[in-house]
Amino acid sequence: MTELQEKRGAAGAFRISALIWASAVLIAASASAQDKSQPPAVTASRAFKLTGYTQLLSTTQSAGLDGLIVRRARFSLAGEILKNVKIKVQVDLLKSPVLLDAQIDWTLAKAAVVRFGQFKIPFSQESLTSSADLDTIDRSQVVNKIAPGWDIGANGRDIGLVLAGQASVFEYAVGAFNGAGINKADTNDHKDLSARLVAHPLDGLSIGGSYYDGLYSTAAAAPRTVRRRIGGEAAWITDILSFKAEYIRATDATATKAGGYVQAAAFVIPKKCQVLLKYDAYDKDRAAAGGRIDAYTAGVNWFLAERSKVQVNYLVFRSEAGLTLNRMFEVQFQLGF
Repeated sequence: MTELQEKRGAAGAFRISALIWASAVLIAASASAQDKSQPPAVTASRAFKLTGYTQLLSTTQSAGLDGLIVRRARFSLAGEILKNVKIKVQVDLLKSPVLLDAQIDWTLAKAAVVRFGQFKIPFSQESLTSSADLDTIDRSQVVNKIAPGWDIGANGRDIGLVLAGQASVFEYAVGAFNGAGINKADTNDHKDLSARLVAHPLDGLSIGGSYYDGLYSTAAAAPRTVRRRIGGEAAWITDILSFKAEYIRATDATATKAGGYVQAAAFVIPKKCQVLLKYDAYDKDRAAAGGRIDAYTAGVNWFLAERSKVQVNYLVFRSEAGLTLNRMFEVQFQLGF
């Protein structure tokens, strides 16, 4: 690394550190202005909420190994530590690294919430949906492969700073991230940018888009490659029916990748039994012929409680030429609180 690159890296790190420290100082100043007395200590009397869920997955497939695994064991602690200042920490005891989220939210107004720390990148409705709340057992191919954070094995998360909020029928989020993934130091002096805008013109209807632009390095001295994504999303959700769709296009260096999904679901027994159909496709190289993989999913969700359920999915994977690549039968039991 040249002396100029070292200076740029130091300057980039200083800017992010200064931004986070400035936010912390402003939060402290705001709390002091609201209460001139001695700030209250964070004690057990404060209202913190503990939530969590565990998933046990059984898989049978025509191509690959069958298995039974404990897939996730996650716990989250969240609460308000000062007026308008909230904290959230989430861990997964089965993953490495264990820490998933470590974020602070400072609410200036409904239209302006400052979030910093480690959390999900604002991109894609399915990426932002908790694993406990997915309609299908697995996320779509395109989200797993190229959505920011999932593409580098970071569970859709990164370390950064975001400004988000709601105004009229719109919700937005825009932020800067290291681009290296969770629990990792930055690997270059460039900050990745992400933005998401969603409109809710009617009750239950949402239409939106996301954009991500960054440079990715596997290590501090490694070459930097372009990492750019753009996505569109739509959803219509009622108490009985739901329709969801997304499309994501990605540029990694000189390769262009793309994919999307459409999904329909309905409760045949209100709040108890839901059936669904889903089609998703992913093309790892748009310039090469025959690279798309299609996945067809039929599923049933039986809700035992709000976050406890049994999910059954039958999936068929086919090549662009129509050749069946795999058939998979999955059953997942989720217990949540």
